[in-house]
Amino acid sequence: MQAFEPQTRFLVRGSALLIALLTLWWFVLLGPMLYLLKGAAGVLLPIEDHPSGDWTLRVPVDVTLHRTPRQPLPQQLRSIEFDMPRSDAVTFTFSIPVYWAIMLAAPGVRRKRSPLLLGTAAMAAIELVLFLGFAHITAADAAAQLAGTEYAADKWIYRVGVYLVVSVLPYAAPFVVALWLDRELREEVLSLGRRVEVPVQGGNRR
Repeated sequence: MQAFEPQTRFLVRGSALLIALLTLWWFVLLGPMLYLLKGAAGVLLPIEDHPSGDWTLRVPVDVTLHRTPRQPLPQQLRSIEFDMPRSDAVTFTFSIPVYWAIMLAAPGVRRKRSPLLLGTAAMAAIELVLFLGFAHITAADAAAQLAGTEYAADKWIYRVGVYLVVSVLPYAAPFVVALWLDRELREEVLSLGRRVEVPVQGGNRR
């Protein structure tokens, strides 16, 4: 027979905790998390907050704009400024409650205080790096268009980069960090689907 019971309990607990913590995040924690993200990212690049909740980011670049009929002399572009909707910034905050749900659903919760704190700090750092990566990728693409040096390969790289930092890494990072920090959880996941032998009549094993 297959030993699925511990994994099933983990999935049930994790699903319930995920719903509860994401609800808490949306109604209570989202505002403070966005504030902290803006403050941390603002140390590295200027961010202006609008009453609507959108952000204006000014990302440093180093691009030469070629001469055009309207612009007879080449110009050096030092920064790109663009607006970021609040809904896009939200993407870089939800990984932390997902990580909490994974860790709290895992066995031995009382022994996980240190991994929980360390993992939360790691997730905050990852979200900050992903946010900055998104800002620089977006600015680089805009600068290439202004300079007239955009190629199909560059556009493909831009799309892949945005896809990774927005649609892949924020979802995968909580699971990777949890498995990295929690050995017991890692063993539990790796044992999923293993067959165990049980005694049956006649001395045979199945």
